[in-house]
Amino acid sequence: MNNALPRNAGANPVLAWAFTVVLGLSPVLLMSTLDGGSAGYYGLVLLSFIVLAWVRRPATGTAWCDNRREYLWMGLGVAVMLIGVLTSLAVHGIWKGSEVEKAVRLLTVLLILAAALRIPRRVLVHAAFGLLVGIWYAVINVAWLVLSTGTRPATRQFNAVTYGDLTLLFSAMAFLLLGVRITRFHRTEFALKLVTGIAGVAAFLATQTRGGLLAIPFFLFVALLVQGRRLNRFKALAALLLLGAAAAIVASDGSMRERIHLGVSEFDQCQVTHLSDTSVCIRLQLWSAAGHMIRSEPVFGVGGGDRFREELAQLADAKQVTPTVARDFGETHNDLLYFLATYGVLGGLGLVLLYIAPGWLFARRLRLDMTDRSTRLFAGAGLMICVGFMVFGLTEMMFRDMRTASFYATWIAFFLALSDPLRLRTDAR
Repeated sequence: MNNALPRNAGANPVLAWAFTVVLGLSPVLLMSTLDGGSAGYYGLVLLSFIVLAWVRRPATGTAWCDNRREYLWMGLGVAVMLIGVLTSLAVHGIWKGSEVEKAVRLLTVLLILAAALRIPRRVLVHAAFGLLVGIWYAVINVAWLVLSTGTRPATRQFNAVTYGDLTLLFSAMAFLLLGVRITRFHRTEFALKLVTGIAGVAAFLATQTRGGLLAIPFFLFVALLVQGRRLNRFKALAALLLLGAAAAIVASDGSMRERIHLGVSEFDQCQVTHLSDTSVCIRLQLWSAAGHMIRSEPVFGVGGGDRFREELAQLADAKQVTPTVARDFGETHNDLLYFLATYGVLGGLGLVLLYIAPGWLFARRLRLDMTDRSTRLFAGAGLMICVGFMVFGLTEMMFRDMRTASFYATWIAFFLALSDPLRLRTDAR
């Protein structure tokens, strides 16, 4: 087997491993620090430029050249978000550098992907262990907060909802990658992934994140798709059993049961007293406010920066939201509503394409007949990221922070590189 390309990263193991290690550190940096996720992202971008400058472009017939069309189409889809942000800001005559940077970070999925495709697959795959490190930090962090306070953990890096959602996503991918053999210690590796995934689910439950529960059926559906094209009765039964087991685990957790019951009670209360400052009612107020902004400025939105807060203040004066909502909230707890309200049609379309453009590539790869099962698992893990962010984004704003945008771009690129069918054929030469 010969993995060598002319002057490739395999000939310089330091470069290949540096790229892999920095990529693999992104989950733990995301879960453990306030600024480390961005610092790691900038380091990865720098390494991506170095890899592209050092490694010659593969010859015709290898992965990057043959697949450039589908990757460019994906890049165009991801670029719609940046176009929408810039257009809205220009129309309203304002500038919000952080929002522009966030959209640019999402677009760098192409840069990181181009570099990842030139790192030998046998080296790059080791970055997957970074998910396990990220999960264990989350487990320790959540356990410490719960034991020291006796209440719902108030995580410092993100609010408890986002922190719990990310922990669940990492854990779901850890379970899916049980079938991938990265090291020669197969049994130890399998056990480590299994124990880590279980611990991660326990940490997610400890965050008492209700919205994250909505993603579990979708994750099980993706896992079912990975097993093959045909949906037989055995697979359907297995999926139902897994879903039932997940429901039983959630039901057995007293704190989560109380949170779910509280959510139902708050929803009933909102039907009587709409302007109530409970968790559910605040979300309903924010969603109603976003709907008002979308109707008033459907094409270009109300604009970025502080415009959303200014609109909320006006709605508070009109008694459509409470003063608490206007004072304490600068987003909608829903990604799609936020980008539609602030950046209009192109903003909303850009968000949808962030999910669909890479998700479509992953889904197509699940339909391919491949002798290498790990390739399907990598495609499934990538699809889980797209689906997870989409479902989480219904009740929480996952793209509020640039760090999560960086993670999304980085790990979408990572799994696209590992699941590339032509890349697999090239590495097998």
